Amino acid sequence: MFMKVLLAILLMIAVVSPVASAQTTPTDNTTVAGKWSGSFDGDSSGKFEMVLNQDSSGKLTGQVIMVTDDGSRYPIDLKTAVWEKGQLTATYENPSDGGQVSFTGKFADSDLKGTWQTNAGQASGMWQASRAN
Repeated sequence: MFMKVLLAILLMIAVVSPVASAQTTPTDNTTVAGKWSGSFDGDSSGKFEMVLNQDSSGKLTGQVIMVTDDGSRYPIDLKTAVWEKGQLTATYENPSDGGQVSFTGKFADSDLKGTWQTNAGQASGMWQASRAN
């Protein structure tokens, strides 16, 4: 009887473990698709929103919307956006100087957190974002 109970428990653990892993290690674009609200700091600081969409072919597209202290919003289209191996990697062109801004991030609990840099490291910092309603 004890062996049957032990075997049943081990079987339940084996069945539940892949489901739990899938929930804690996001692997597809739909995981990051949606609206995010966050902040960045470092050589520059501020607030932003990010909208990530998945098109019909499964590719990520989107925008970063810079939000100024007075509430003005400046949308910038992402040039690239990839969710691969649990990491978001994206780039956009800085409208003020035409330089490239790149950022990467991973899930930390339910938030995205990572680093950003401009023009191959001339300026850099950290960012974080939470799902927006």
